[in-house]
Amino acid sequence: MLLSLLLQILLTIFGERRKYTSGRLLGTFLWVAYLSADWVATFSLGILARSEADSANPKLIPVFWAPILLVHLGGPGTIPVYSMDQASKLLIGRLLQLVTRVGVACYVLFRLWNNNVITSVFIPIFVSGIIKYGERISVLTRLHVYNNVSPRPCAEVHRIKIKDILPCYKNTRSNVIYLHEAHILYKTFQILSKNFDLVRSDQKFTYDLVSKKEAEEAFHLTEVELGLKYDRFYSKVTRISRSRVILRSTTFLSSISALVSFSIMTKSNGVYSKNDKIISYVLLSGVVCLETYSIIMQLFSDWTMIWLTSTSERAGGIPRGINCLSLLLTFWRKRKRWWSGSMGQHNLISAQSNKPVNKLLKKYFPWIIGNIDSRKKVGKDLKELIFKQVKDKRSRYDPDTIDFLTLLKLLEERGNNALQRYDCFDKLGWSVTHVEFSQSLLIWHVATLVCYIDDSQNNSFAKERNCVMSSRSLSDYMLYLLVYRPTMLAIKLSGTGYAETTTHLGRLLRRNTLDELHALFLKELLPDPPAMLNKIKLTDAGGMSALLDGCVLAMSLQTLDGCPNEKKWEMISEVWVEMLMYAASHCGWKQHADALARGGELLTHVCLLMSHLGLSKPCRPEVSKQYLADQSKRLDDLSERQWVYEIPLA
Repeated sequence: MLLSLLLQILLTIFGERRKYTSGRLLGTFLWVAYLSADWVATFSLGILARSEADSANPKLIPVFWAPILLVHLGGPGTIPVYSMDQASKLLIGRLLQLVTRVGVACYVLFRLWNNNVITSVFIPIFVSGIIKYGERISVLTRLHVYNNVSPRPCAEVHRIKIKDILPCYKNTRSNVIYLHEAHILYKTFQILSKNFDLVRSDQKFTYDLVSKKEAEEAFHLTEVELGLKYDRFYSKVTRISRSRVILRSTTFLSSISALVSFSIMTKSNGVYSKNDKIISYVLLSGVVCLETYSIIMQLFSDWTMIWLTSTSERAGGIPRGINCLSLLLTFWRKRKRWWSGSMGQHNLISAQSNKPVNKLLKKYFPWIIGNIDSRKKVGKDLKELIFKQVKDKRSRYDPDTIDFLTLLKLLEERGNNALQRYDCFDKLGWSVTHVEFSQSLLIWHVATLVCYIDDSQNNSFAKERNCVMSSRSLSDYMLYLLVYRPTMLAIKLSGTGYAETTTHLGRLLRRNTLDELHALFLKELLPDPPAMLNKIKLTDAGGMSALLDGCVLAMSLQTLDGCPNEKKWEMISEVWVEMLMYAASHCGWKQHADALARGGELLTHVCLLMSHLGLSKPCRPEVSKQYLADQSKRLDDLSERQWVYEIPLA
C-alpha cells in the first residue's frame, strides 16, 4: 500500500517534467514507475479481497484501503497515459479493469455494509476512485479516436475570428494576449493534427497572426500551443468546463470527508492497532495531498487563465481580481517551461569514440545511450535564421493563385534553393537532388565537419559566428534525428547509410582517440585530397557509405570560386535549414505528437510555423462553376437519349 502511494507521488511530480525534459534516463524511470504502479495496486487489491474473504472480523481497518487503491489505479493527473500507441492498446483493457476493480471494491463494501462508521470512510473514497478512473479512460478514448481518425479533404475553423477576439484584450497584459493567440492557433492545430486541410481563409488569418511576430515571439507562440496540445494528450489538465469543476470538487471534498470520518472513527473506537492507524492516516493524507496538488496544477494552468479572461471579457471587463491573478500568473510563468528548448546532438566523430565510459554504458545501460551525446540550446540566433527562411519560402508562394503544384515543389526543396541563390547549384546540386534524403543528410554532415576542421586551422576563422554555430548544431541535430528518431524523418532504411558510414570510418581509422580522428582530415585528406579520396574509395566495401561523397563535397566547398569563407558558411547554414524544413513538412503529425512526451523537438516547432504560415498541404483548388455547368449539360444530353438494348438469341 505504501509502495503504491510512493509511486503515485513520484509519477505526479515527475510526470509533468517530461513536457520540458529530454533524456532517456527520465523516460526509463517514468516507464518503470508507470508500469509498476498499476501492478502494485492490482496486486494489493487482490490481497485485500482475499484477506477480507478469510477474515472473521469485519471491522479491520484495511478493508477501506480497496477504494484507495482504486484511486491509485485512476492514475495521477500529470501522466494518466504514457504514450499514444499505448492508448489504443490499453483502452479495452482499462474498461475491463474498471469493471473488475470496481467489482472487487463493491464486494468489500458489501461485506461492510452494516458498519456505518467504516462505510462513511469507504464510500467517499470509492466515489473519488470511480471518477479518477473514468478520467483516465477518457484520456485513453481521446487518444484512441485521434489515432484512428479518418482524413478528410477540407475543414474550416468556424469559431475562430481574430478580429473579434484580440481587440477585447487590448487592456490586458501581454501574457494573456499570447495565451489567446496560442489558443487560436491551437484550434487550427486541432484540425491539422487530424490530417484535415485548412481552407484558405483560415490559412490567411494564421499567416497574418504569425508573420507579424518576431522570431522569439513566433517560437513562444508555438511553445504555448504545443503545451496546450500536450495537456490535451498526456494529462488530465485540460480546458475548464462546468462538469470538470464539479468532478474536481467532488473528488477533493470526498477525500477530505474520508480523512475527517476516519479521525472521528479512531477516536470513538479503540480496537484498531497502532500500525493500521498510522498507515491509514498516511494513505488518506496522501490522497488529500495528491488531490490538492492536482487542483493547484489546474489553477495555474494555461487553460484556467484562458477561461478566466474569456469569462471576464464576456461579462464586460476585467475585474481587479483577474488582474491580480494575471500578476501572479506572470510571476509563475517566468519559471514555467513548455518544452525542453534544446535539440539533441550527434556526429560521426563522437560515434567513433571508444572511451571506457561509453563502452560500459553501451554494454550495460543501452537504454540511456542517448544521454552520451550532448544537447544544445536552441538560441535566439538560430530561431531568427529559421524564421527568416520560413518567411522567405512563404514569400515565393501566393495562395491567391491557388497553385497547388508550386507549393508541393517548395515543400520538396532540401537545399537546392540555397545553392541556386549562391550560384552553386550546377557544381553542388548533385548532393541534394540526385541522392535519397538520408544519404544527402549524411553527405552534408561529413562535408560540414570536414570544412569546420579545415577552417579551424585558420587563425582568422571566427568559430563563434552565427552561421557557423548554426550549421554545426543543425548538422548534428539532423544526424541525431536520423539515428535516434528515424520515424520523424519519414524515410525508409534510414539506418543503412549511417551504419555503412560509421563502419567505413572505423575501418579507415582504427584509432581510439578523438584527436587522431581529427588528424585524419588534417594530415591525410587536406594536404593531398586525390590520394586520400582514392584510399577512402578502396575501403568502401558496401558502397552505401557517405564518407567519400561527403569528403568530395567538402573539397568542392573549400575550393569555390568567388565565394569567400563567410558566404560559404551562410550557404551551408541555409542548406541545413532547408533540410530541416523538408523533414518537418514530411513528418507525420502522430510522430510530432509522440515527441511531445519526450520534451518536444525543434522539428515540431518548425512544422507548426510552416503550417501556420501556409506552407502545408492546402485544400486542392475548387472545381470551376463552368466545369460543373458543362458536366450537368453532358448528363442532361445523355439522359435524353433513348437507349435500346438488344438481347442476343442463344
